Amino acid sequence: MKKTAIFTGTLIMSLLAGQTAFASSYTVQKGDTLWNISNQYHTTVETLMQMNGLTSDLIFPGQTLKVSEKEDTYVVKKGDTLSEIANQFHITVDSLLQMNPGISDPNFIKEGQIVYLVKQVSSSTQSTVPSSANGYYIVKEGDTLSGIAAKFQTTIRSLLALNPQIANPNLIRAGQSIKVAGQPVSVAEQNQAVSSSTAKNEQPQKVSYSDEKVSADPVQNNTKPTTLSLADKIIQIGEKYLGAKYLYGASPSRTDAFDCSSFTMRVFSEAGIALPRSSSAQAQVGTPISISQLQKGDLLFFDTDFNGTINHVGIYAGGGQMLNATTSKGVTYVSINMAYWQERFVKAVRVLN
Repeated sequence: MKKTAIFTGTLIMSLLAGQTAFASSYTVQKGDTLWNISNQYHTTVETLMQMNGLTSDLIFPGQTLKVSEKEDTYVVKKGDTLSEIANQFHITVDSLLQMNPGISDPNFIKEGQIVYLVKQVSSSTQSTVPSSANGYYIVKEGDTLSGIAAKFQTTIRSLLALNPQIANPNLIRAGQSIKVAGQPVSVAEQNQAVSSSTAKNEQPQKVSYSDEKVSADPVQNNTKPTTLSLADKIIQIGEKYLGAKYLYGASPSRTDAFDCSSFTMRVFSEAGIALPRSSSAQAQVGTPISISQLQKGDLLFFDTDFNGTINHVGIYAGGGQMLNATTSKGVTYVSINMAYWQERFVKAVRVLN
């Protein structure tokens, strides 16, 4: 009887929590666990249980969970430091940096700057979590390899290593099964994961790193590569450094660590184009263009501190994706359609002829 009473009490408290409007809440989806929700919101299972009055890790689809005791953002006050803000809201500096990729120097924040305290998780992001635990993803209409990589927080090269059956990275089809986690497998093993029902009568669709055609990687197959445009070459060079760590003020001669402008400077220099060292200086070269005119290889500039000064730069890779060096993940792809980047966008510049 005691166990039944505890369970009933927990269920009632959970339901009541789901009816309360919180500054930050999450609606449980089928297949969710407290562990994956805690990872999404940079917290712990124990903290989620405390905030929601749970005495077990039992949750159910449709239940609304409180995931934060605080507001979503914090406005920096005079004298604040990132570590003090982290302590105030019971999170870590690393978590703040992950939630605020525009903070170029963790030791330098400004009065009036907006700091995100909760990870922005959109419904589209939630829906891309694999429904099964086997580490495979079924390609949908309109998917691109770069888009799938972004969904699962990995890189295109990692996906190609996990999927040797992909002979041409520009060509995947709806219904195709792609391995998105685990260790690299053989073509024979990978083919076993593809359902015959989805493999039949499917028309292949053209898919590239960035929704635009690029040449096949000769290392992955025997297809003769086509001639790369200068813009494609820029992206290919940039992808060579995917995963390199972030280091504020990194020397332009370093290739193991970058800040945003040393990365763009390095990539363009390898393509024979000289750029100034800082993002604000790079914003003064080339031809300004509107966001609607963006092409692969254009430079995008941002004011992440909302103080009127450009302090971040990235390379447009097509398909709404930007290749850049961020404080949280180093050299990586991000979507410029995220609210964070849209709010901070200043200008775009074309430096390629």
